[in-house]
Amino acid sequence: MRKWHLIITTCVVALVIYSCSTEKNTFISRAYHSTTAHYNGYFNANDLLKEAITNYRASLKEDYYNTLQLRPLPTEEEVKSLYTPIDTAIAKCTKVIQRHAMPSMDKPSQKKQEHNSWIDENWITIGVANYYRRDYSLALKNFEYAKRFFASDKSAFVAEMWMARTYIEEGKMTEAGFAIANLQKYADEAAGKTEKKKKTKSKKGKKEKEDGGKEPATFPKNLFYDFAITKALFFEEKKDDKEMIKSLDEALEHAKKSKDKARIHYILGQLHEKNGQRVEASEHYKKVLKYNAPFEMDFNARLKMALNGGGEKLKKDLNKLLRDTKNAEFKDQIYFTLALIAQNEGNEDKALENFTNSAFYSTSNKRQKGMAYEEMGDIYFTKKNYVKAQKYYDSCATNIPEDYPNYEGVKNKAEKLQALVIAVETAYYEDSVQRVAAMSESEREEFAEKLAKKIKEDNRIKKQQEAEKLLALQKQQQTKGDDPNGSKWYWNNTKAKTEGFEEFKRQWGQRTNENDWRRSDKIVFATFDENDKDSINKPTTEVEAPVDSLTAESLLADLPLTDSLLKISRDRMMSAYFDAGKIYQDQLNEQQLAESQFNTIISKPFESDYKLLAAYQIYRMYPATDAAAIAQKDYILTNYPTSDFAGYLRDPDYFLKKKERERQTEQEYLTDLDRYEKGMYYLVVTKSNNVIAEQKENPYRAKYYLLKARAQAKLNDDKTTLLPTLNELIAEYPGSPEATKAAEMKRIIEGGYSTNVAVDFTNKSIYKFVENEPMMVIIFLEEKVNISVAKSRVVDFNKEFFGRDRLNTSSKIYGEKTNIILVKEFPSETEAASYLSTYKRTKKHLLDLQKMKIIYISQDNLKLLFETQKLAEYELFFDEFY
Repeated sequence: MRKWHLIITTCVVALVIYSCSTEKNTFISRAYHSTTAHYNGYFNANDLLKEAITNYRASLKEDYYNTLQLRPLPTEEEVKSLYTPIDTAIAKCTKVIQRHAMPSMDKPSQKKQEHNSWIDENWITIGVANYYRRDYSLALKNFEYAKRFFASDKSAFVAEMWMARTYIEEGKMTEAGFAIANLQKYADEAAGKTEKKKKTKSKKGKKEKEDGGKEPATFPKNLFYDFAITKALFFEEKKDDKEMIKSLDEALEHAKKSKDKARIHYILGQLHEKNGQRVEASEHYKKVLKYNAPFEMDFNARLKMALNGGGEKLKKDLNKLLRDTKNAEFKDQIYFTLALIAQNEGNEDKALENFTNSAFYSTSNKRQKGMAYEEMGDIYFTKKNYVKAQKYYDSCATNIPEDYPNYEGVKNKAEKLQALVIAVETAYYEDSVQRVAAMSESEREEFAEKLAKKIKEDNRIKKQQEAEKLLALQKQQQTKGDDPNGSKWYWNNTKAKTEGFEEFKRQWGQRTNENDWRRSDKIVFATFDENDKDSINKPTTEVEAPVDSLTAESLLADLPLTDSLLKISRDRMMSAYFDAGKIYQDQLNEQQLAESQFNTIISKPFESDYKLLAAYQIYRMYPATDAAAIAQKDYILTNYPTSDFAGYLRDPDYFLKKKERERQTEQEYLTDLDRYEKGMYYLVVTKSNNVIAEQKENPYRAKYYLLKARAQAKLNDDKTTLLPTLNELIAEYPGSPEATKAAEMKRIIEGGYSTNVAVDFTNKSIYKFVENEPMMVIIFLEEKVNISVAKSRVVDFNKEFFGRDRLNTSSKIYGEKTNIILVKEFPSETEAASYLSTYKRTKKHLLDLQKMKIIYISQDNLKLLFETQKLAEYELFFDEFY
């Protein structure tokens, strides 16, 4: 009996196995392979993909300052952490297709139909996995195969929808548009929006076409939501807000999950707000609160509602949020929103107060801190308080990341206004110390004692307020729970705070808790005028010395109490006032503020060259017939009748005529130089004496002194006869190139020379002059100058001003320790002279290098210079011939 049971069982098992073959289209085969393909492949693979993408999006820090991405996808770098689940999903579906396709995939080209009802979904899942893996070419191959092979099934629509998404990610918007348009046609048919409607419905069943054909599948209802999202992604990429709004509205009609609805409503709110539709925006933000939105989205929706016409109730709600300890890390955003509301209501003082609080509570959100600083900068800029505006723009620039939307704009404002801040604060400081210096000694001491006491008290109050605010912030964080090691938020993590504080002290030392502590170029001034409230741009008081050790003596230490110090202080003050006026006038187009600075210069009770310049600037601001212009004209003609400006006011062609006179003067000097070359020494001495005695304003007068000395050297064997001429030149033009040459000649004469060798200060030199030979430029660096930095600056200068000349820049050592920079090569002395002229009048890139000694020299003379080390002799040669 048992034998028969064994035989029967064996036969049944064999029959079942035979019936489950992928080559037999039987009910048992289809049931077995379809079930396996459904769960072992499609279900498990999609579960892996869903978990991976969900975890990625949950860990993603979303940018609520900009419109949220509809479907955030991992970047090239981020997707690497998702390779394991994605590749596992691909492997599962691939294995299912290989083992359970009916018939098998052994000969794909011969396969005409598919009996397994879940194989198409596995093909699409492989495509989706490659889409998330950013392998778009493989994704498209899978989607295209599914669309082509399963053309009569609903899977074809799913495949084409994913093709559209893949095209969008590849930037192929035309192909994506065609795919969406094709899907839209079938979607409209399925929704009954076309005159022709399909009278038959396809079933989810066998995928092959039966004999006689099968009606194509209709657009599946469960695909309407995903298709609407796909259209929204398309218009998101095209930055077409209007069409994106339409697509998202359509998606809302088919959305089922609460989180999906919340996200769509929030993005719709952002789009409407971006386009100025505040009412619609507020409605969508309000609907976000009804759904299961993430905490940060819910929080931001409340802020946005308040900004878009939320009314007094929402303002009260925001203040409640401030008191709620779970919102402690978002206090900066709450204060910022309250500030914007106050600004919209015209309450500027309240807005500034809330912006200040926002900046204070931005402990880790640098962007939020930067936004608060920028808003305060804009407020003061609008009020024309440019000094304070620059301070806030500068603080903003030091906090914001480079991807900040207005990064370059903020940085440019801070940099352009910095010169104004320096000028205004310098003028204010110098004006203040001069007024204090003018007091009697007892008055100065009394004033300084009161000021020191006031500064200390102000500092004590400031520290107390800072401490109270910090203590309140810490208490609020502690109520959230003080996890000693594991809290993610910094202020809750005792270990992280302690380690961070110690690391800060190791790197920076003990620092005062103040803004901009890390700025090496912070401008620090001590003001001595505690009662002056009228300055339009009064700077914030800062004291360089530690406030606790501040004394009356330290405040009075640098007062300009001597005539020489007072003159220096006055010159700095007048220069600063003039610079401020020019910046107001030329860069900010603030004529009234500029005129105020210029009038301040004119009103000072001492003489200064800047008074003439200030009066002329005011004259230029008005039409010539205006009373203000006439007043300044009379002032210039009365007080500075011999100045160039007075000459111009008398004769509009004054400068043209002056230029012509200068040209004639130059030509006369060149003629006299030619006479010297021809040996007409007596005539040269006579003309030089005439210029020296009668033409004090002649721009070539110093050169005539030197020319006279050289002519005298030719006429007299006793070279000491040159000394009076050389001494006069040195005395009248100290520091000039001519005086330097005169001093060198004087040194040679007084140092003695051989009676057997005639001393010739003219053109008898070891160096040779050849017309139009190639030249190179030498820049002699001072000992303290870093050769690498200097070379880099010269290279930058060459690139900007002589980029087409392809100059070569190198560094060498002249003598024992003098660093030089060699720039070559120039076709002739004309090009070299042009380079020298541009170099001396251009400060950009060069800075202090502009003041260094610079000459040009030929290759042969350079060799002689290095061999003989006779630089002084070459300078005389250079002056005579070049």
